[in-house]
This record gives sequence, structure tokens and C-alpha cells, in this order.
Amino acid sequence: MIFIILLSDNFRIYTLPITDMQSVGLSIFGFILLIIGGFGRLWASLYVEGFKTKTLIKEGPYSMVRNPLYFFTLFILLGFCCVVKSIPVAIVLLTIFSLLHIPAIINEEKKLLSQHNHFYRDYYNSTPRLIPNPFKYRKTKSTDRIEIKIKKINNVIWEIVGYLLLYTVIDLFYFLS
Repeated sequence: MIFIILLSDNFRIYTLPITDMQSVGLSIFGFILLIIGGFGRLWASLYVEGFKTKTLIKEGPYSMVRNPLYFFTLFILLGFCCVVKSIPVAIVLLTIFSLLHIPAIINEEKKLLSQHNHFYRDYYNSTPRLIPNPFKYRKTKSTDRIEIKIKKINNVIWEIVGYLLLYTVIDLFYFLS
């Protein structure tokens, strides 16, 4: 993607005809989406890390949506769509997201169904795939415990830091050029 952006005039970033104030507003909105997406990914990761497909997780963010990690990744991506300030690049980013993640979601659902049969089928039928239903939120009991693999959570934190740094570099480049 970066190669295409660098070599093609059709896929340039910063092509939206907007004022500096509109650009600042778009940058702030994108940064907010990035923060929500980053913390959301961390929240969902805390529930699923250590379990993956071994245990069916249906609490916390997983009570509202079957795929909260993908949902919050979409927020991060939408934040980046705001900072690149280009409709064609945003369309390409969203297309790549769809092409990569939709098959992954379907594959994961098949795997969970084979491992958890009717328990997952009930969850599948009652919980949205990608757009959360906040009215379905079910918090964990105060006595519930989850297993957390610190190395994996550290990786998620570093991933979020990387997104924040990349976002900042892209935005600074816009305002300094």
C-alpha cells in the first residue's frame, strides 16, 4: 500500500480540498477514533488472551459483539482514514480491511462452531458479528478471573503505541509540508 501511495498520483494522501481548520478537526476526530480503537483492542484482548478458541468468551466486549477485536481495529483504520485526508486511499484501506478480515472472521466462526457446537451456535444467533449492541453488555462477575499472558498484552500495548506514533508522524508531515 505504501509503495502504491509513493508511486501513484491517483493514490496520494492529503488530497481533500479542506481548510487548515477542517484538517485540524479531521485530525482530532481521527485521533479520537484511534484512541477508542486502541483501548478497545486492549479491553477485548484482556478477555481473550490466554483462551483464544479454547474457551468461549461471552462477557465484557464479547457480550455485545462476537468480534470486538475486528470492530476496534476498524476504529483504528477509520482514524487513519481521517489523517490521510484522501478518499481514494481511504477506500483502498477499507477494501484491504474487508478482504483480509471478513474471511478471517468467517474462518474463526467455523472453528469456534466446531469446538463449541451448540454453545457457540446460541451465542452466534444472539450476538451481532461486527457492530456491537450495547444493550447486550454483560459485565463479568466480581469473582470471575481471566488468564492473561503478559507478553501478548505487552504486544497489544506496543501495537497501540506504534499506531499512535505512525498517526502522529503522518499528521505532522501534513502540517509541516
